[in-house]
Formats: sequence, structure tokens, C-alpha cells
Amino acid sequence: MAEITRRKLLAGVAVGAVAAGAAAMGAGCDGLKRTGAVYKNAEFYAADGKYNQDAAKKAYFDMMDAFGYPISKNLRDNMWVQDFGLGRFTEVGMAGIFWINEKEGNYFGHEIYLLPGQMIPEHWHVKTEEAGAKMEGWHLRYGSVTLFSEGDPTPGAEVLIPAGERQFTTCRHVQVLKPGELGKLAKAEGKHFMVAGAEGAIVSEYATYHDNKGLRFTDPKVKF
Repeated sequence: MAEITRRKLLAGVAVGAVAAGAAAMGAGCDGLKRTGAVYKNAEFYAADGKYNQDAAKKAYFDMMDAFGYPISKNLRDNMWVQDFGLGRFTEVGMAGIFWINEKEGNYFGHEIYLLPGQMIPEHWHVKTEEAGAKMEGWHLRYGSVTLFSEGDPTPGAEVLIPAGERQFTTCRHVQVLKPGELGKLAKAEGKHFMVAGAEGAIVSEYATYHDNKGLRFTDPKVKF
């Protein structure tokens, strides 16, 4: 019943304070839709269960083409893709490229790519020997995205989270971004995650230096 509710919300049947985010969402649990295409989770895995990165990259580049987003040689050569080791790429996954990550200057530029309905798992950044706790801001370029963070719970927020990750999330405060809008991390070491809308999302991240050693995930099964 809970998953049926989520599907309805993702299709645009909104309730209460989640209305804006729900109206922006579109794909069901195991279907990613973009310009008429529907992807099933099995399309991104070989018979032995190995994650097919080439198939994932093609899906993201197709999305970029549909948005009219420029695909440079640098992006084609250096974009990475993730299913976070969970085997549920249509629910939990992303692509990205680190445009710059400078420890000396303490700044970081990152582009985040999410297919429709995809979620980046809940995580946070702690202080390390090399860097302070990472602070972040997000600038939506294309599509729509719902940011989840610590704070006052937004009624109905839980149903926007893929069922397989709900038990591994604690954030229920949401902010829906439309193209050109920005959001930011409320505090250092604050937990957060995001879920893309119906058309997917391309998000520019501005942040302090990223030390991967400081990255923590709520879901103990996540691999990054």
C-alpha cells in the first residue's frame, strides 16, 4: 500500500506540503522515464549481476541530449556513474564529474546527474585530518529535484523516498528546487540526500574541499 501511495505521488497526485515535490516527480519504482523511454533495472546489470556502467552512461547522456545540456569531451572521458553497490540503479544511483577539487584553496565544483526518480543515499561529511566537515550548496540547472535535510519534518515526505531506502533515512525536511533555484546544507555534518523529479535533474554543487575519507552513509550496505 505504501508503494502504491508513492507511485501516485510520483505521478503527480500531491498531498499537503509535499505537493510541489510530488508534482515534479514521475517515474515509478522500477521505471525511469525520459522522452518516452522506459528503463528497467535489469537493463543496467549483466546476467551475473555485474553493474553495466556503459548502459548507465548512455542513459545519462540521452537525458543530457534531451535537455540540450552540452556534452564536452572532458565530460565523456571523466564522468563516473554509481549504483552505490545496492543493485537498484533505477531507485538509487547517480552520475557525476568533479570539475575541480582543491585542498589548498578549499573549494570544490561538482556536477550531479540524476535520472528520473533516482535518489542519492542519505549521507553526511565529517571532519578529517585533511579537511574540515564539507559544506555544500546546490544549484539546479535542469529538471527538478527534492532536497532532504535535517529540520522540521515535512508532512508526507516519506512516500517520496524509494521503499528500499526508507529504513536507512532520517531526514524528512524537504525543499523542492526548480531550474535556477538554490539550496544549501543547513549545518556542518548535517545528514542530507536528494531525489530527482520526473525529467531527471542536473545539479551544480558548490562546496568546500571534498575528502572522500569523510563521507558517511546511513545505509551500511552502500559502497562508494
